[in-house]
Amino acid sequence: MSSFLSLKKAAVLAAMALVRVQGAALADSCPRDIPLSCSNSTPVADSCCFEFPGGVLLQTQFWDYSPSVGPEDSFTLHGLWPDNCDGSYSQFCDSSLQISSATDVLTSFGETDLLNTMKTYWKDYQGDDNNLWVHEFNKHGTCLSTIKPSCYQDFKSNQEVVDYYKKAVQLFENLPSYKWLEDAGIVPSDTATYTKDAIAEALQSKFGRQVYFKCDSNKALNEIWYFYHLHGSVVHGDYVPMDSIPTSSCPDSGIKFVPKNSASTTTATTGTATPTSTAAPGSSGYLKPDGQSGCLISNGKWYVSGTCATYKLSTASFGGYELTSSKGSCGLDSDGNFACGSSITAGQFDYDSSSGYVTYGGETGWSAPKNPSGTAQVAVQPGSGESVQFKLTFQAK
Repeated sequence: MSSFLSLKKAAVLAAMALVRVQGAALADSCPRDIPLSCSNSTPVADSCCFEFPGGVLLQTQFWDYSPSVGPEDSFTLHGLWPDNCDGSYSQFCDSSLQISSATDVLTSFGETDLLNTMKTYWKDYQGDDNNLWVHEFNKHGTCLSTIKPSCYQDFKSNQEVVDYYKKAVQLFENLPSYKWLEDAGIVPSDTATYTKDAIAEALQSKFGRQVYFKCDSNKALNEIWYFYHLHGSVVHGDYVPMDSIPTSSCPDSGIKFVPKNSASTTTATTGTATPTSTAAPGSSGYLKPDGQSGCLISNGKWYVSGTCATYKLSTASFGGYELTSSKGSCGLDSDGNFACGSSITAGQFDYDSSSGYVTYGGETGWSAPKNPSGTAQVAVQPGSGESVQFKLTFQAK
């Protein structure tokens, strides 16, 4: 994005690694002169006080009406996400920090009130709230640099997990989307419809900056994203509202705000189950670099001398898609390359059925250091960091 300063990720990470003092920075004692995230022109010495590379923080909310989820007069919490300054994002960043039960972690810390609030407002449309909470921390929380265990002076195992949930809930409670819309006369209705401009103005007038909102295939409002820059750490820093990066794709008019428990809704059309395209769950096909020779084999490498591997494309539990090959789940390995295997954490991919393009982490394409030849296997990665750049297509069998 032209509005943000573009930094070379590798160079900045290397510089920050040299100056970071492990465990020295307390989350509540950051220097006053720490720059606002995404605004610096040089590396910042204390990464425990400066969120990087995810310098854009999103607080996301659902309006699940079919099936009806959560209070009838409130959106529900989706998550707290770190995006990079250019709009891309990382996911499932540190497998060593992943948890299997958010409920057990919060209970062990005596966080009864927090847990009760989450049970009311942080809801999974399939009824397994703990599964959603685990997913959100493992996918997004493990990518936050200022709550790494090394940033705590007296770290207690899973303290960063509790802090992640606390901050997500705190932000959510300060963003009463339902009331803000209600104040503008935008209320759930089986008959009334609203314009995109009216919804945008109602939210922006309260938040102070442009807000992103989504509609489902029924032209019904179903999700809202609030964007922030961060001054300081995730736990104790100041969240500074910013304009949303994407632009709403809702229609200009005729937008529905469907009441929860409405008698007119009979099928599930909202929330985490809604895919971003019309691909049939369970589709099998090949992954091929568009305009290039060869295809991806079962370990995720690009190859030109053998048979293409069969990949299965299926809808993920919390949006987007998952890919699997005969080797196992597909995601990114420790070097940031596409890989499939029993040790790989399943990533969430985006898929455009009209073009057949598969993307990852908000990137628009993929790249590789060279074109494969002979029997060479070449790693590919999301983004344009390598010299050979291309779109990755899923071609159904």
